[in-house]
Amino acid sequence: MNMIHRFKYPLAQAKTSWQLVLLGAIVGLLASLAIIALRLGIEAAQTFYMGSADAFEEQSTLTRFIAPFCGVLLILLIGYLSGHRHFRMGIPFVLHRQRKHYGFIPIGNTINQFFSAITAIASGFSVGREGPAVHVGAGSASYLAQKLYLPKNTGRILTSCGIAAGISASFNSPLAAVVFVLEVVVQRYRIHLFLPIMVAALIGTAMTRMVFGNVHQYSNLSIPDISTLSVIPFLGLGILIGLAAVAFNRSLLGIAKHSSVLSINVRLPLAALIAGTIGWFIPQTMGSDLGALTIALSDSPEITFLIMVLIGKFIATVCSLGLGIPGGVIGVLYAIGALLGSVIVWLFIPLFPQLTPYIPMAVLICMVAMMGTSLNAPLASVVAVLEFSENATIIFPSLLVMVPAIILSQQVFRLKSLFYQQLDQQKLGYKVSPVIYSLQDTGVTALMRRKFDVVHHGIDTLKQTTSIPLVMRQYHQEKCRYYLAEKSSNSHEVTPHLLPTLIETATLAEVYRLLSPQRFGHVLILSHSDKEPVGIISWRTLRKHLHRKQGA
Repeated sequence: MNMIHRFKYPLAQAKTSWQLVLLGAIVGLLASLAIIALRLGIEAAQTFYMGSADAFEEQSTLTRFIAPFCGVLLILLIGYLSGHRHFRMGIPFVLHRQRKHYGFIPIGNTINQFFSAITAIASGFSVGREGPAVHVGAGSASYLAQKLYLPKNTGRILTSCGIAAGISASFNSPLAAVVFVLEVVVQRYRIHLFLPIMVAALIGTAMTRMVFGNVHQYSNLSIPDISTLSVIPFLGLGILIGLAAVAFNRSLLGIAKHSSVLSINVRLPLAALIAGTIGWFIPQTMGSDLGALTIALSDSPEITFLIMVLIGKFIATVCSLGLGIPGGVIGVLYAIGALLGSVIVWLFIPLFPQLTPYIPMAVLICMVAMMGTSLNAPLASVVAVLEFSENATIIFPSLLVMVPAIILSQQVFRLKSLFYQQLDQQKLGYKVSPVIYSLQDTGVTALMRRKFDVVHHGIDTLKQTTSIPLVMRQYHQEKCRYYLAEKSSNSHEVTPHLLPTLIETATLAEVYRLLSPQRFGHVLILSHSDKEPVGIISWRTLRKHLHRKQGA
């Protein structure tokens, strides 16, 4: 076994290894570099035509109206140059590829996402930058796994590492990124997944801090201890956030459904018309979240204007994303949640002036609770608000808001995560049976038998007694076929059975799909380089492995 195979062999096992952690670190580095380039590209594009980043309020009304149309023209040009083959983008597409294709993401989609996202965000559409960051991070991991011919189970883990690096780099919140991946993407906790994902998130955060600084713009907010009488108002906030999340998800999905009959050449200009019109009157609604968050966290905002910005941001966001503008949803959910929390709190302050000290904290909690409810990520949202505030006091009131919001949205309105609702609507598969999902964790090289003989002659030469499996190679019309020589149960004659084959990067799930119909047989494992046999797996061995996992 050469050095390369010694490096790859532990990766096929569902265990933590230094090789897996090293690859997670490399993915974190590659993903963070790509995400830094993405953010710098957005800032450079906005500086080019506005003088500084996110300076929409300083631009003329005509500039704000025209900018989205210019963005759409560039997005359509990018689509034309790519032959409109790579228009599926964003976190839902990454989830689909992660579940159904071991995280393999076509490089064309990643390149398209990179340049389309820069164009969309720089031109003022109300979309988040974390969606493109996640796609670019996962795409970087996928590209690395393909170039190194890593086992498919490792490719899926590295894609999760890329997602974590993308989220942590976008929000400077590494722990929330790890929890989000485990809660929303992987949807289970496995020890061997945690360490490489955590390393990737840490490197993603460290790299972006080196470039953009260690900035938590919410860490200076006042976070007081809440009194017993304040519990009920926070529970009420949770109910209202739950209702808002239901309205957001259903509005976005409704627009996407009814506009799906339109050509992309119609949908994107329509999105530009809506974003430009709203931006003409309310520039704070343009861009991802900075303008809206500044207003939501300001002291004594004008209530009428605050409500107007909230409505405008809501409409601009659901229309932009629903009509197909490439971008993320987490950042804009933060903005809508903060605006909604600010509106609610300032409306009730005249009635309950004793709640005044809790205003900044309530706005911050509503910001992350909106995301957690819409995406069904309550734990990730609580961890995020803890990292943003850098104050553990905020945990208890955050749970007071999050719990009723989740219960109301899920139990009363049957709300699922927005990402999985989008996958259902787009008819992109993501459901995998528990058996297959479990077997996808292990590569074939971890279980295959390596001792066997390969012969190139006819069946007469196989009449020898041996405990080592005999594989016969034959050529049919220049195609190589393999047969397993087995003794018949009632005679000493040797009967050849055609062997299905898999490449050594495959997982046990693919072995299961080949052998489960008959519950019998063997699969021959071939090298990815020269297609020579390197191992063999029997149904009996696979069944024992599955029983051990179920027993564990």
